Parts: sequence; C-alpha cells; structure tokens
Amino acid sequence: MVITDQLSWEEKKVFYRVDEYFKSPTMTLQDKIINALLIAQHELEQHNFSNESERLKIIQFQKTLDSLLNKFACKL
Repeated sequence: MVITDQLSWEEKKVFYRVDEYFKSPTMTLQDKIINALLIAQHELEQHNFSNESERLKIIQFQKTLDSLLNKFACKL
C-alpha cells in the first residue's frame, strides 16, 4: 500500500480525490487510478474541455495519476 507520507502535496490531493470518487469497496487503488486515467484520456481525446487552461489541468491530472500508479506499482 502507498504510504501517503511519501506523496507530494499534489499526489495526496489526487489520491484522496480518486479514492473518494470511486466508492466501490471491491476496487483496488490501482484499479481506481487506472480508471481515472482512462477517463482523463477520454476527456482529452473527445476535446471535453472548454479552454486551454482546462486542457492543461487534465494533462497535469494525468501526470499526477501516472506518478501515483508508478509509486503504487513499486510497492507491490
């Protein structure tokens, strides 16, 4: 399990956001992160953003999710 003390402020924020969004008790943290990555990718591919700032926020969210996924994978 990822220890939140080892995460950056941004990673902690995204960690709690994703964990809160996906309520299913059967989903692992890795499953939640992967699903969030898929949603973010879909948002970008379908141009579901209203301006450049929003697009950049989605990209930053993706990068943070990637970082979390890598940290989680290292802990397995």
